Amino acid sequence: MNLYFVVKAIRQTFIVLSVFLLTQCADEDIKPDKSKSNDSSKEGIKAPAENRAPISCSSCTYIIPAGTKTVDGKQIGTKPGDVICFNPAFKYGIITFENIEGTSQNPVTVTNCDGDVTIKTKGSFIVRFNNSKYFRFTGGDVDGRYGIKLTGSESNGLVMGHLSTNFEVDHIEVYKVGFAGIMAKTDPTCDDVTIRENFTMRDVSFHHNYIHDTHGEGFYIGHSSYGGKELSCGMRMPHTIENIKVYKNIVRNSGWDAIQVSSATKGAAIFDNVVENYATQNKPAQSSGICIGGGTGGSCYNNLIKKGNGPGIAVFGLADNTIHNNVIIDAGTVGIFADERTEPGAGYRFIHNTIINPKEQGMLIYANEVPVNLVVNNIIVNPGYYSKAGNDAYVARLGASVKLDMSNNYFTQKITDLKFVDAVESDFRLINTSPVIDKGRDVSKYKLTNDFYGESRLKGSSYDIGAIEY
Repeated sequence: MNLYFVVKAIRQTFIVLSVFLLTQCADEDIKPDKSKSNDSSKEGIKAPAENRAPISCSSCTYIIPAGTKTVDGKQIGTKPGDVICFNPAFKYGIITFENIEGTSQNPVTVTNCDGDVTIKTKGSFIVRFNNSKYFRFTGGDVDGRYGIKLTGSESNGLVMGHLSTNFEVDHIEVYKVGFAGIMAKTDPTCDDVTIRENFTMRDVSFHHNYIHDTHGEGFYIGHSSYGGKELSCGMRMPHTIENIKVYKNIVRNSGWDAIQVSSATKGAAIFDNVVENYATQNKPAQSSGICIGGGTGGSCYNNLIKKGNGPGIAVFGLADNTIHNNVIIDAGTVGIFADERTEPGAGYRFIHNTIINPKEQGMLIYANEVPVNLVVNNIIVNPGYYSKAGNDAYVARLGASVKLDMSNNYFTQKITDLKFVDAVESDFRLINTSPVIDKGRDVSKYKLTNDFYGESRLKGSSYDIGAIEY
């Protein structure tokens, strides 16, 4: 959980200072043009559909007996390509998988058979994987359908724990748990096997999951103390994560941050997620829609973030991140906050984002130890601090040392100026008289080829401003 300061700096005659400390970092939705886009995840946040017929239990390599507390891959003789199944006819409680190991070409699959499985139990977790690699934990293969449901824990739902790596988690529903819906990390200890020099989590993905009504984070991925954790044996460095993808998940009603990713130093991508009603606990230290924690690089794009008690996106990464094509509506504080915390890079790139009605500033940038921060082709509408700060409410910087390359943005207090298709119904596509069409800066060198809906980014003579191309 990253240390988060939101410090607001406003023009010379008005300086407003607020500090939030973070140790990590309605059901309408945006309606795409259905004739052009096949991305159903952006059409609206709906109740999950009925689950498809799962695989037959007769095709499973191993069916987990009722009441099993531990499935040890070594004890049951698990081999690459095996399928381990929950049978809905059995009752399960807390369960730990250990030593589940496949190969990159033939991962072990853990899934449900002959029907949906709901595991409701108390305790510090519901399902946990330890010392496992090259496996998939899945509830199916169809969007909006979740064959494995986890609920009732006093703490976490699913834990990808001790030294686990090279895994995929998809089509799982986690709800009504006491802390995180999904947690994935190995905490550093005085055992050298757990520290950065000796363990790296690699090639993991979380996609098509439905996480809701959690007391803490929706996703808590990676250790938030990237710079080290002081233990009795001295300063211990947590492991890093390489090549992580978090995509096409729905997170709603998270108590704290909806999606938090830390210590993901290489190949991190957070995209196509829907976040709604985040940070319901209104805890200032844990209140982001998406929190890109210390040590995290990569990109964050095509996410819909709607309504919450803190920033839509908070970035404490490697200050070399690209944040683009996000739509942020009704953020509880700022639309996007950025601060460099560890190993500052070349600077943040904020391109083609659409930010509507943030309660405070549109963007607040506190990254002053990087060469330059790029703020280009963004739409910001009606920031709440406009009455105090004027134009500085759209993009504010903390201190004169924050360097911005800022151009071709469109700032307005009146949403009607944008000529959206139907802003009342949260349809932020453009009509042909919109003033932002073909008014963007050429950003082709960043290879941002598609818009929020996956449509081709360059359709006219120039780029359009905002997340959605006309």
